[in-house]
Amino acid sequence: TFADMATLTEEQKARIARNKAEADRRLALRQQQQSGASLSSIPSTSSSTHTVSVRSRTLTASKPPPQSAAPLAIDTHNRRHVIVTHATNDDLKQTDSASLSKASGQPFAPRQSPIVNHIDPLALRPFKVEVEVTFSLTDECFFGVTFTPFHESLVATLKEIPSKSYDPVKKIWSFPVSDVNLVEEKLNTIKHVIILLHRIPENVLNILREHNDMCKMSRKKICLESAIDRTLVDALFPFQRKGVLFGIQRRGRLLIADEMGLGKTIQALGIMRYFSSDWPLLIVCPSSVKFSWMNQIKTFLPSVNNICILEKGSDQLPMQKSASTIAIMSYDLMVIKRKHLLEYAFQAIVFDESHMIKDGQAQRTKVATDISRKALRVILLSGTPALSRPVELFSQIRIIDPKIFPNFRDFAIRYCDGKQGRFSFEAKGCTNSKELALILSNSIMIRRLKKDVLGDLPEKRREVVFLNDDSIDVNISNLRSAKAAYHGAADKETKHQCLVGYYYETGIAKAKSVASHIVDNFFYEGGPRRKVLVFAHHQVVLDTISMYVTKKGLRSIRIDGTTASKSREEQCRLFQEDDDVVVAVLSMTAAGLGITLTAATVVVFAELHWNPGTLKQAEDRAHRMGQTDSVFVQYLLANRTADDIMWPLIQKKLDVLGSCHLSSDSYKGADSVQKNVHNVASGIAEYFPLVKRNKTDEDW
Repeated sequence: TFADMATLTEEQKARIARNKAEADRRLALRQQQQSGASLSSIPSTSSSTHTVSVRSRTLTASKPPPQSAAPLAIDTHNRRHVIVTHATNDDLKQTDSASLSKASGQPFAPRQSPIVNHIDPLALRPFKVEVEVTFSLTDECFFGVTFTPFHESLVATLKEIPSKSYDPVKKIWSFPVSDVNLVEEKLNTIKHVIILLHRIPENVLNILREHNDMCKMSRKKICLESAIDRTLVDALFPFQRKGVLFGIQRRGRLLIADEMGLGKTIQALGIMRYFSSDWPLLIVCPSSVKFSWMNQIKTFLPSVNNICILEKGSDQLPMQKSASTIAIMSYDLMVIKRKHLLEYAFQAIVFDESHMIKDGQAQRTKVATDISRKALRVILLSGTPALSRPVELFSQIRIIDPKIFPNFRDFAIRYCDGKQGRFSFEAKGCTNSKELALILSNSIMIRRLKKDVLGDLPEKRREVVFLNDDSIDVNISNLRSAKAAYHGAADKETKHQCLVGYYYETGIAKAKSVASHIVDNFFYEGGPRRKVLVFAHHQVVLDTISMYVTKKGLRSIRIDGTTASKSREEQCRLFQEDDDVVVAVLSMTAAGLGITLTAATVVVFAELHWNPGTLKQAEDRAHRMGQTDSVFVQYLLANRTADDIMWPLIQKKLDVLGSCHLSSDSYKGADSVQKNVHNVASGIAEYFPLVKRNKTDEDW
């Protein structure tokens, strides 16, 4: 009774309160276990703050609960048994104020009783964070380690490795390649972290080991003069000699990927001549350069007296199998004569412009792969080894050495951003590009940029000119219709077809403007004499330029798809040797490779091309070994035409190749001027000062 309670001591009252609280707790626990309540069934108060607290098992009447009983935040990384309550801010204040009401002498009753949550023991296991760790080569001696998301445990572990180094700018940990297994073992010892490791492929590590062993072989042991014709050895520049030595060290299986104009032909002939015991030699090249190869052979290897050029399917392979026999054929003829080539079993093969066998599904690539399997020496030549995407390197690498990347899917995933698409596996990107370039340069590829051998090459300068002429506006309606069709295309294939039409209409619109620009600005009265190469794609543009050149009274040559192979050589000789022949009107696709026109000091592009590699090849008809003057390259563009679409597309492709170290060119820094053709002051001297230089010549 109330009277009896008044006679109790404070100690007795506290004991009764504790017993009652314990009884309430046990009752609540039994009810919770019977009902199987879970966290999802706990009632919540509207507009209340949800708090998780660990409650003390003992209530005291004399003072508030100790600080350790205050609400604690959930640690999602270390889950514990907790008693979950849902309370308002007022409830928390009352709970913290006192456990017993001094006025009534009764234990303080919260508005809502605690609910004990029964947690599955499986949920008590420590939560593990997934960290994605990537190993990638930074050079032939070191590899980098990056990881995401950040985790202190990985940092602490990597710091324990003595050979570590850290780049705070790039945020990359570096270690010697010899420690790759040690780093992996250390990472696997980390607890409470799931490591998702992207390793460096084992075959890549083997490549580096083989390269280091090969480097131990002294180059001084290779005597070029004793095995190669003196006429060729004496013609080699120092960097070309290094290329020949590299090819010999690689046992005659390599990709020579020097930039255009650096003499890949003479290097290939030098390497193959060293292995002349494996001849006869087969040279597969574009049809347009067969006779160029023959002339190079006659110049540098005069001792070779049996050169056989095959031009049609009925032509027979050379009967004489000797160290003085060379067969030359086109890629198309190679496909036709597949059976005969397999039976003949050439042991030494050169594939010129090897980007023509970049498509693994193409017949020419399959035939090239088949005949290369039987060959001991295989050399691929390409100044643009990946014209569009790095994935196009795979088939070329397989022809040289299939052991480097035995599986396409693995290659694509690591280096081409390969992934499963909606309908098929896709490999359209470029990842780990530095590693790929490093692997190739340490195994099968030698690549020198023009800037690396600038002492042997003259400078090259670029300029972009935007034409603004009435003749372009005359065709504005057709251009607008073509542009609208392009932007309104529903799918990718239709869009490309519309762009082809837009490209054609652009050529028609620009034809008169570019022709006027060329004759007015490069061949004005009293101006210096110079030779100019003019490149275009459409016949209507080539015809218009030829007409303007003839009308101006200038002598010229023309090479397009209708020009016979033998005539090409004569046309080139005439341009090179006759001072009165000052203009070469050329098709980008028919005359963009395989010919030398170093007599020219100016290269003009009347039209663009889809592929930046085609533009670069065309530029280097003049800017190549043997050029004694600087080369000025000019691109003629027009606003509100297909040039607005194609120019950024070209730059984007070059950026991708540049990230893979497969292209050093970029048109971003090209000088740009706006020209009104009909208002141009006569004279090139007045025209050039309008240009503001943004970069030094070394940038090119």
